Amino acid sequence: MGWLSWLNPIGAWFAQIFDAIGVLHIPGSTYFIILFNILIAVLMSLLTRALIDVDKIGRHQKEIKVHGNNKKKAMDTADKKLWQKVQRREEYIKKIQSEMMIQQMKPMLIWFIPITMIFFLMRSAFLNIPVAWMPFRFPEIWIIIQNLKYYGNLTWMGFTGWYFLTSIGLGNYVRRFMKATPGGTGVSPTTMTV
Repeated sequence: MGWLSWLNPIGAWFAQIFDAIGVLHIPGSTYFIILFNILIAVLMSLLTRALIDVDKIGRHQKEIKVHGNNKKKAMDTADKKLWQKVQRREEYIKKIQSEMMIQQMKPMLIWFIPITMIFFLMRSAFLNIPVAWMPFRFPEIWIIIQNLKYYGNLTWMGFTGWYFLTSIGLGNYVRRFMKATPGGTGVSPTTMTV
């Protein structure tokens, strides 16, 4: 783990606690990581709602989309009036895009270091331990999914793969439910946690 190897003893301590409460092995580990990801998504959504005006970001996204459509239409049809209108709004659109990017970075700047440390603590606690069974075989090229072991058509997945799979799968639903996505589009500045 390199620069975070100092977390290994703490991760071993977590492994003892997880083993004592029955979440170090399947099926406890499978459900525990799902619940852990839901908790992370809820905390991220609360942080996003506290730091960002999600409705304003949604309005800006709509303006940018309309501008992009007008620009494409002006280029396709060679409509000079529409092109002039597009050019007049270009500076404003660049300004709100820049503002949106800065706003959307706020939660990640605050959250990045704590979630990275928590991720590596959890990873060291579940190191080389199967945490979920998959009813199919994954392609061998999936680099992010570590420690795949095959038993017939079943595959067990380690912490990293199951964490990211559940994070991607559940995160957007939680953020939509908590209205922490701009315009309700499901696109979030913090779609994936670590």
